[in-house]
Amino acid sequence: MKHINISITLAWAVALFVVPLPFLVTLATGLPSLYSNELFGIELGVVAYTWMLASVYLACRPRWVDRTVGLPHMYMIHGILAVSAIVVAFIHQSLLPGAGALIGLTGHVGLYLFIAVAAWSMVFLAGWLTSRVAWLARVKRTLERVFRHEMSVWLHRLNLLGIAIIVIHVHVIDYIAAIKPFIFLFDAATIAMFAYYLWNVISRRFYALRGHVVSARPIADRVTELTVGLDGESARNVRWNPGDFAFIAFPGERGMHEYHPFSLTNSYSGGDGANVQSNVQQGNRPPMTFAIRADGDFTTRLATLKPNTAVNIVPPYGRYSEFIREHDERGRGTGDAATPLVLVGGGIGITPLIGVLTGYAGSGRSIDFLYTARSERDFIYRQELVAFGERNSNVHVRLSTHRPDEQLLAPMIRPGAIYLVAGPHAMLVAVRRILLARGVDVNDIYYEPFSM
Repeated sequence: MKHINISITLAWAVALFVVPLPFLVTLATGLPSLYSNELFGIELGVVAYTWMLASVYLACRPRWVDRTVGLPHMYMIHGILAVSAIVVAFIHQSLLPGAGALIGLTGHVGLYLFIAVAAWSMVFLAGWLTSRVAWLARVKRTLERVFRHEMSVWLHRLNLLGIAIIVIHVHVIDYIAAIKPFIFLFDAATIAMFAYYLWNVISRRFYALRGHVVSARPIADRVTELTVGLDGESARNVRWNPGDFAFIAFPGERGMHEYHPFSLTNSYSGGDGANVQSNVQQGNRPPMTFAIRADGDFTTRLATLKPNTAVNIVPPYGRYSEFIREHDERGRGTGDAATPLVLVGGGIGITPLIGVLTGYAGSGRSIDFLYTARSERDFIYRQELVAFGERNSNVHVRLSTHRPDEQLLAPMIRPGAIYLVAGPHAMLVAVRRILLARGVDVNDIYYEPFSM
């Protein structure tokens, strides 16, 4: 995973330092000497603004970022950048209190709007916080009865209004507006960001994959298997790799127009991967299959969807398959291209690993699959997974109602293997700690933490 670590480090370096640099240079070069004592405070405002622009850009989920660092890591960068921008903007405002009436008004309104949206988003959209603070999770569940997720997504877009207000704020500062190179760069970057955001909205409305609900059936307590058939050109052109996830929306269903990400339990990348759950075939191409737990208003309604309900799908994202490919290529130098896989999943987080298990079993590589759940009734596809392990001699499937501790993990550790983990945050941290303590290289462990 060294490539991933380097990529993530570079992504942070670009977002934090490279993006603001040309703005700071043109500002410092053109700022009148009369205001030189205020330069640091002004520069903080510029840094905050560029970080917020970068955060909005990442919110559009550019596909090249997903393939480079993974979308969950990109979400983390997006969230931390936005919060950091607000903190830096607050310091900027504290250092430069003596502004004119319109300057002060636009600056204050923009900042307070950002703070309000950030506070709301940290409760309703940032799973990393509610997963760690039990009382906050209870507050979230209570408020979600009134404030639906779709409304939270729209409120999140108020950041765009905040950016527009800050544009006015900058332009009414006469000595800043007089710095032509800076203003040109400032306006160009802002227009480019808004144009990209608008194109992103349009493309997802008119160029999304089209499909329909084949079935929505319960497979465990509060878990629905959603099977989506693809229509027309979508069925011919789409591919998705083992472990990928896709954003789906239901344009004809009230309150379900916004895209939500869910892991696919099967794959279709042109290979010979099996699918342990789906008996539905669409020509030679399988439908998309998801196993989704009811955790909110959107996911709860999935169980009520009728066959042939229209579905829009954003082409899948994910890095599990790419991570395996990178290690396979590295192994070719030693004569062993099929890297052994150790898959550790917990609860509903097992869904992407089912796709990996069934997608790579045909490669002949050794696969160790550990699936843990709180109780027997919480397992999904239990019989199918056990049968799959019995049919494939290179696959070892284990199911346990115990947490993945050292006793369970130690027998799975082997030279040359890579470790793919999926599940709740606490489980990810615990498994990673045990693997590292047992001598596993950090570059051989990968997981996609879906909490922003």
